[in-house]
Amino acid sequence: MSEVIIDFSTFENRLLALRDRFPSFDGSPSSLVFILGSADEENPYQKTTILHNWLLGYEFPTTLIAVFKEGCVVITSAAKTRYLEEGVAQMNKKLENTFKIELWQSSKEPGHNLKLFEDLVERVREAGSAVGLATKDSYQGKFITEWKGVWDTAVEKHGLNGVDVSLGLSSLWAVKDEKEQAYLQVSSRGSDKFMNLLSDELVRAVDEEIKITDAKLSDNVENEIDKSRFLKKLSPELTPLCPKGEKFDVNYLDWAYSPIIQSGPKYDLRVSARSSETQLDGNGCILASCGIRYKNYCSNISRTFLIDPSDEMTDNYDFLLLLQEEIINNLLRVGATPKQIYDGAVNYINSKKPELSAGFTKNVGSLMGLEFRDSQFVLNNKNDYRKVENGDCFNISLGFNNLKDSKTGASYALQLADTVQLTSGGPKVLTNYTKSRSQISFYFNNEDDGTTKVKSEESKTASIPTKPDPKSKILRSKLRGESRAEDDEKEQIRKENQRKLHEKLQREGLLRFTDTDAADKDQKPVVHFKKYESYVRETQIPNTVRDLRIHVDWKNQTFILPIYGRPVPFHINSYKNGSKNEEGEYTYIRLNFHSPGTGGVSKKTEELPYEDSPDHQFVRSLTLRSKDGDRMADIFKQITELKKESTKREQERKVLADVVEQAKLVENRTGRTKRLDQIFVRPSPDTKRVPGTVFIHENGIRYQSPLRTDSRIDILFSNVKNLFFQPCKGELIVIIHIHLKNPILMGKKKIQDVQFYREASDMAVDETGNGRRNQMKFRRYGDEDELEQEQEERRKRAALDKEFRYFAEAIAEASNGLVEVDHPFRDLGFQGVPSRSAVFCMPTRDCLIQLVEPPFLVVNLSEVEICILERVQFGLKNFDMVFVYKDFTKPVTHINTIPIEQLEFIKSWLTDVDIPYTVSTINLNWATIMKSLQDDPHQFFLDGGWSFLATGSDDEMSGTSEEEVSEYEVSDEDPSDEEVDSEDDYSEGDNEEFSDEGSEDFSGEESEEGEDWDELEKKAAKADRGNRFAD
Repeated sequence: MSEVIIDFSTFENRLLALRDRFPSFDGSPSSLVFILGSADEENPYQKTTILHNWLLGYEFPTTLIAVFKEGCVVITSAAKTRYLEEGVAQMNKKLENTFKIELWQSSKEPGHNLKLFEDLVERVREAGSAVGLATKDSYQGKFITEWKGVWDTAVEKHGLNGVDVSLGLSSLWAVKDEKEQAYLQVSSRGSDKFMNLLSDELVRAVDEEIKITDAKLSDNVENEIDKSRFLKKLSPELTPLCPKGEKFDVNYLDWAYSPIIQSGPKYDLRVSARSSETQLDGNGCILASCGIRYKNYCSNISRTFLIDPSDEMTDNYDFLLLLQEEIINNLLRVGATPKQIYDGAVNYINSKKPELSAGFTKNVGSLMGLEFRDSQFVLNNKNDYRKVENGDCFNISLGFNNLKDSKTGASYALQLADTVQLTSGGPKVLTNYTKSRSQISFYFNNEDDGTTKVKSEESKTASIPTKPDPKSKILRSKLRGESRAEDDEKEQIRKENQRKLHEKLQREGLLRFTDTDAADKDQKPVVHFKKYESYVRETQIPNTVRDLRIHVDWKNQTFILPIYGRPVPFHINSYKNGSKNEEGEYTYIRLNFHSPGTGGVSKKTEELPYEDSPDHQFVRSLTLRSKDGDRMADIFKQITELKKESTKREQERKVLADVVEQAKLVENRTGRTKRLDQIFVRPSPDTKRVPGTVFIHENGIRYQSPLRTDSRIDILFSNVKNLFFQPCKGELIVIIHIHLKNPILMGKKKIQDVQFYREASDMAVDETGNGRRNQMKFRRYGDEDELEQEQEERRKRAALDKEFRYFAEAIAEASNGLVEVDHPFRDLGFQGVPSRSAVFCMPTRDCLIQLVEPPFLVVNLSEVEICILERVQFGLKNFDMVFVYKDFTKPVTHINTIPIEQLEFIKSWLTDVDIPYTVSTINLNWATIMKSLQDDPHQFFLDGGWSFLATGSDDEMSGTSEEEVSEYEVSDEDPSDEEVDSEDDYSEGDNEEFSDEGSEDFSGEESEEGEDWDELEKKAAKADRGNRFAD
């Protein structure tokens, strides 16, 4: 909280209300004295602290406030007096003599405060002996000690009597004005948001079976209030609820108490309950409570989450909902006493479900506001002296404890609590987080009652393995049909989704373009004439031209020729080309200039535009000769170099045409600037590779090189399009990558991507030693030192990832929502060649990226019109992928040589991210396609749009069997593969087809053809021996 701002109008109204009401408090006090010592953060609900917040909006430690019928005395330090004196002076002037506020400055000087206390006691004694006090308050500090000594002496000497005014203060604070009701709405909405967060964390812990205690889960939720990112998300929703003229300030948002999570088996339904240290039990009932306060105005919400509940639990919870509705709508009415409300709730239980009355809570809530639980206004059967008033705010909290499920015998409890404001239109529930049974019930173990039957059936079929055995051909063949059926079903779903995406693409294309978007074929692009001039005045011409020789003026991009005894300047832009040759003793230079209709202009060279006027005359060429051959050669060389420089400058200008000049970086001058040291950058502003530092400033980040102070890179948050964090898992570096909306200049180079990285691995160990010790040292693969080294490497990588991830999140946090951190999904990555080398491309939430090797690849999926998969043919081992963007003027992006095994995965991924795709067997000429599309996009979509790419796509191939397509493509494309494939078909298909028929069907000739050479040689040798014996 940077500045203390006190609403003196509210201060005046409430102080006068206190002045008017306190004589009617119990004990009829003649004056009030409230003293506050050191601030007590552990107990913020003491009466004096609440009084300070009610009057001033802040707690003023070491301050005494005394209220009399004719005025008020405030004893506080000089620092706090500065916040009060101006406003108090205006109040005294307004109130004149009816009521006067006095400010007495306390001091650390010995005896000064004692004198002030003695003077105050004298004023109190003069007012009367009955003094109103907050008798139950307990504060510490020297200020309190000094006051107690003076007060005890005054009680004994003057007979002063202290009376407790807690009940009177409670009745004064009960009715809330419009400003207080607005603060209660803000705090209640905050409780809703934190309950939503708590429920998400709770369900995730139960679903993922995370081992965590109730208290630890409560701490995790409690720590979220310190995270500015979460609080910034709350601001847009809470700002409209603030009082008129006020803005929501996250610094005033705080916990009223630590979140309470109870998962059993023991439950405590009191407001003083605490989260248990037992493990979170993900079965039965889990009670959760959150309480938020804004500007010290409290709210409360409690919910019961049912995890795999029984029917009895759900029935009792439904009754609890009805009971709460009965209390809020029928029993909580103006004029009712707490006893009447509680007794009415008990009677309702006894009439509907009397078996639950024994476990019903001892009260159904209490008054709430600046005090979380007003002990003077608890809704129980003992309080019959207070009455409900219009403007009161209550914490309606009720539940049933010590319940047992009749089926399982498990103990459980049910609880509900909401913040309810009484208005002129009736009770209004301020906490609106869902409590319907369908929204708070979660079923993770959906098992039917026939468990024993299932087990018995499984026992009968236990001999059959549920997973395919890789060594068994029979099982593999039987289970293949099941997997094919699943794949076919997924394929049909994917095709249906793609059909819808293509139809949507066609509709949007027809809506996006009209006939006016077409370009006239005969119309050439309009190129505007750019004027150029060498000199504005004659005085700018160099004096050296008086010698009537050829001169080159590098400064003004001009060469000056002597014509008829006068120097005539020619700008280098008017010069086209030239030639030099020698004839005899003369050297000739021919200079050609740009002019309309010059012959010899190639198709690629566009003729320079000129202003169309019949009065214009052009010089097409000039020829000069001289006997000074060396000078003529030097002049011609200078003119040629000047032309090269001019052309280079023009090309650079065209390249940098889309570079937008950034605003200046506003450096952080207050507080500690977040930084990341030992960082390398790509591309680097330095020629040497040295690590620098990245700083986070107010409106951007800055990379500072250690070599020169002017060697740096400034990036504004407003120019950041994508921010990526890539961990070092599977890589040698950890990366924070920034993809820019508009390119920036680094020197004279245009850059669209800036990457900060640090190497994740240490230097390699030299293992080339020839000695026996060295050889043995690196062969002990189970050595403890090596294992420890690997573990240390993993720890370093984890620490490096954590450091970079936190810094990336700090960048996103400092951008105030302009930038979000995106992470790649490595498990979804695939190999490809987007540029020159094979790299690993990975999808993120919004992009497809490759950040390891330059040039980097960043494809924003939201900008993609369609994806084309090229070279998808049977027999090829890889294919290509082309992204066409919605901006047809943007070049398409190619990713080549993707393994064919990734085809089905990429199709599924494209469908999941709602990108339509088509499949092509060939590579397409995208330059021609995009040019025709740009000429008339409306006609393109009238002719069917991207449907011309459907040839060979999934839709067309779906009607043809895989075998037919394969035979067709193989026979046409690669006949050599046909022979190989046919052999495979016979070797696998025939064995499977005839494996059960046995070898009886084969003739003896076929069996002999299967004999190998060894057997044939043995038969031949046996035959030779027989012949020899026969002879």
